[in-house]
Amino acid sequence: MRRIVFFVGPLLSLCLSQSTIGENPNNSPAYHFRSSNDLVKKAIHTSNLPTPEIFDSLRLLLPCKGVPVPTRASRLPNAPRDYRSGVHRGIDFFANWGTSIWVPSNGIVIRADHHYKEIPAQFRVDLLNKSEKVGQTPSDIFHHILLGKAIFLDHGFDLIPGYRVITIYAHMSSIDAKIIPGAIVQRGQFLGRTGNTGTKDSTLGTRKGAHLHWELILQDANDEYYMGQDFAYEDLYRILNNAFVIE
Repeated sequence: MRRIVFFVGPLLSLCLSQSTIGENPNNSPAYHFRSSNDLVKKAIHTSNLPTPEIFDSLRLLLPCKGVPVPTRASRLPNAPRDYRSGVHRGIDFFANWGTSIWVPSNGIVIRADHHYKEIPAQFRVDLLNKSEKVGQTPSDIFHHILLGKAIFLDHGFDLIPGYRVITIYAHMSSIDAKIIPGAIVQRGQFLGRTGNTGTKDSTLGTRKGAHLHWELILQDANDEYYMGQDFAYEDLYRILNNAFVIE
């Protein structure tokens, strides 16, 4: 606790001394203090990020048979998503509309959007404008609008020791009737079919750009992370390619 007090004191004095530099709001004491806090929080978060080694023993079924992990960085985690002022957290498995989706590993259903209805195109545009103003993708817009018709599976703490693991299946066109919250699902079980719900093309009434957006989320006492977060491309592609097996 003393370290924090001694650090903040000089920092605040420095910020106050710089407050006279022009009228740019970025030179205000509040701005510098807030920016320093953000840097500290980011440093703490980064220090807790999962390392590539924890995924070495992970083995999953491909969610779309015959559709391998893409090599394009734009379809993998960490790719920028400027249209929503965010970052891609998953893998985009591009497959024809209506391609079957299968459970990669045993789990329990915690969300299944059987009654999802596509939003009007202009409403989606308005929400993305709000994302731009915020400077990031708000969680409500991301989870309830941009994912479209989606399924969330809880894989518990055994898949990757030390973490609760959640997988997400988004932009689906249909979900199997057996997939309801609380249902236990088995590796290789049918989940539903690919689509493009939640995307611009879907709001315009077309089937263009059909794909499965898939995420693996890890949770611990410190935070929540996505698989491959901040990994270099070489490490990222290696762990993803090794994790998925063909059966």
